[in-house]
Amino acid sequence: MLCSVIGDDDKGSIFLDLLKKEKIPTYGVLQSSGRITTTKFRIFGNSTQMLRVDEEEDDDLSVNDRSKMLSNIDNIFSKEKIDGIIFQDYNKGVLNPILIKELIDRATKMNIPVAVDPKKKNFYHFTGVSLFKPNLKELKEGMKIEFDHSDRDILLSAAQTLREKLNCKYILTTMSELGVMISMKDKLDEKNIFIPAHVRSISDVSGAGDTVISIAALCLAQKCSPYEIAYISNLAGGLVCEEVGVSPINKDKLLKEVLALL
Repeated sequence: MLCSVIGDDDKGSIFLDLLKKEKIPTYGVLQSSGRITTTKFRIFGNSTQMLRVDEEEDDDLSVNDRSKMLSNIDNIFSKEKIDGIIFQDYNKGVLNPILIKELIDRATKMNIPVAVDPKKKNFYHFTGVSLFKPNLKELKEGMKIEFDHSDRDILLSAAQTLREKLNCKYILTTMSELGVMISMKDKLDEKNIFIPAHVRSISDVSGAGDTVISIAALCLAQKCSPYEIAYISNLAGGLVCEEVGVSPINKDKLLKEVLALL
């Protein structure tokens, strides 16, 4: 169930029609007359994305829109069984500290796991979540540090410090061709698991991060182990990079690879 804000415009109507066509519920999506619908124009050449041009408005939601969105989400909580929540932050203005705190508080009371794909603006507002997934660039920017990707000691220290600061269960750091690392506290000890990337024929990285956080959230809802969360989500992110354009993960293909490699 998607919860967001789009414009009350032609592209917004097209977007809602696409959701309905895919049988995705639309009642969590608010159309606002004060915003435009974010649109990404991708330019391809030789089966490779060459350029992307965005049309968007990234100011914070108005108080009225924020209130309506929260009301929509509360309505979903009251009618549906929610197994997990994903915050997918793109710094577009929909997520803000007030809305983030309200939703995390609700999830905590209902014991619903929360996974976060962050950006710099709200980096430290996702306290108390289950899983926080920065990539290397976001980790460096958020922690205001610079280090070589191969320096595992600094990477481990940064992830552990961030986990303590956010008071979250897992930090899942994606590292592109280097794979992923998941950091947690195992009883009284800090524990980190590195999962190397699988060799792939990369066509397009669009949607890879979205796939990783989606599969990680599904694993959280299924109470998978930290190793399984990192391993399966890393595998899924690599699989979608073999497709041109934004493609959903093929669950049968993912299952086949998981069974073959685990």
